[in-house]
Amino acid sequence: MSNRRVVIIGAGPAGYVAAIRASQLGARVTLIERDRVGGTCLNRGCIPTKALLSDAKLLRKLRHSSVFSPLLTEGFNPLTAMMQRKRKVVEELVKGVEMLLDSHRVALKKGRADLLGPGQVILMDGDGKQETLEADAVILGPGSKSKSLPNMRPDGKMIITSDEALELERIPREIVIIGGGYIGAEFATLYNGLGSQVTVVEVLDDLLPGLEGELVRHFRRSLEGSGVRVLTKSAVDEVSVKEEAVELTLKTPQGVQRISAEKVLLSVGRAPLLDLDFSKVGVVTSASGIQVNSRLETSAPSIYAIGDAVGGILLAHVASEQGILAAENAMGISRELEDHPIPLCIFTYPEMASIGLTEKEARSRGNVKIGRFPFRSNPTAIISGEPEGLVKVIASRETDEILGIHIIGSGATVLISIAASMMRARVTVKEFARYMQAHPTVPEALKEAALDVDGMAIHLPKPLRTDAKR
Repeated sequence: MSNRRVVIIGAGPAGYVAAIRASQLGARVTLIERDRVGGTCLNRGCIPTKALLSDAKLLRKLRHSSVFSPLLTEGFNPLTAMMQRKRKVVEELVKGVEMLLDSHRVALKKGRADLLGPGQVILMDGDGKQETLEADAVILGPGSKSKSLPNMRPDGKMIITSDEALELERIPREIVIIGGGYIGAEFATLYNGLGSQVTVVEVLDDLLPGLEGELVRHFRRSLEGSGVRVLTKSAVDEVSVKEEAVELTLKTPQGVQRISAEKVLLSVGRAPLLDLDFSKVGVVTSASGIQVNSRLETSAPSIYAIGDAVGGILLAHVASEQGILAAENAMGISRELEDHPIPLCIFTYPEMASIGLTEKEARSRGNVKIGRFPFRSNPTAIISGEPEGLVKVIASRETDEILGIHIIGSGATVLISIAASMMRARVTVKEFARYMQAHPTVPEALKEAALDVDGMAIHLPKPLRTDAKR
């Protein structure tokens, strides 16, 4: 299968990973990107957001530190410097991906691509020149786009998307975030930490739909405790953009409410970007994305689709794994998608991470047993000044199989990788409880939660254990 010609449209975390794997397997790879390598995740999503959140977390810790808080001066505004550092982080990582592609002899071409016919892709560069590329296999990774609301269209100034929120040079006095999913929750944390008056409006019953309810309750208490106003079961009825503010009329369970804000951030999710001419090759699509089978093959021969464009779970690590699988199939290595739990990380303050079934989902399938361990009993969490939150382990009472692990607090986004490895290896609760963890570290909390599933946690006071919670 060496020397097969593989053309990949889209250089996001799905496309560029697919390009590297196909090259490793001997393909002659052409990767086409109309913007910058790394896609939304690297340029306008995961990476810049987390860079800003990292700085905001440090600022929060300084403000609450009995040692360092006196160093902060009145009126301190770090946003400009934060934005500059964010851009440097993005530039460094973009250059790193470009270097990787070059080292793997991937031909990176800039421009807009489209499907011309079976085994043919047309490339249009910025000067209007066209080039037809022949391919033995085509992999589609065009990515996704931000959703909007019928009665509220972003103008880039007063009503913004996450793209503009990542470029603000001045901290808004007030910001209303429409949408309480993980993107909205992260921006609420960011701008609250910077001193904005933040309001989150969510149409559903609570924030972060689909996440373990206990984590959501903890996070909401923390968010509201830090001064964020959370309006759930609420929707925007009217919008009026004035010279210096946006005025919103909301329908809430308490009745009609009117609020005014300097900025309104639309954060109502993302949708597959389907702007290619699929009809010329017979690729079937729907509103939920490009239709693929378990091998990530589309309805057209030798054309695969990966990443956000196929819908489902829109996460960068999912997209990258799909890129590897599609590239291997394109090169003759037969692989199918596996049905195993996918870790989710939310970089709020406190951090949240989750994998597997929620308690509600697990109970609907059978008898369960549950262990919890609070971070206030973990030395490392206390040392770091982050004693808030807990680890929750859900297991089958019959088989001792771990069904779900949910974490809010110190190191949650690191601990979830351990949890994912445990669940992937089908380690039982009793087996994991015997694994030694270094001291003092945050992973000790994960072991203690596993021990608590059977009421055997060492550092959990006995009165906190109740039969009711199991």
